[in-house]
Amino acid sequence: MASHEMKIRIMKTVSEGTKEIIAKRLHKGDLSDLFDQGSSLALLHGDVCDMIYASDLAQKAASVDVFEIPGSCLQHMTCLGILGDTSAVEAAVHKIRAELL
Repeated sequence: MASHEMKIRIMKTVSEGTKEIIAKRLHKGDLSDLFDQGSSLALLHGDVCDMIYASDLAQKAASVDVFEIPGSCLQHMTCLGILGDTSAVEAAVHKIRAELL
């Protein structure tokens, strides 16, 4: 079964401004508990079913933290964030691409 279009972007380092944007979307003032020094971040955008499945794949493939960056509507998931060291994030994204794209 073909999946809907999914966008995937990987940032090997995350700027402070980008962290601020994410903090506002998560309604958190401080993301220090989420971002470790040198964390890489993958952002995925797609339909809810694919995002939940991608979350499961990522966590089984590598030692990563996965979180939702919510949108304005409960039926739509804006983005899924996959956070960890670069090799773990890349391994998680590789597994997702192999299974879903």
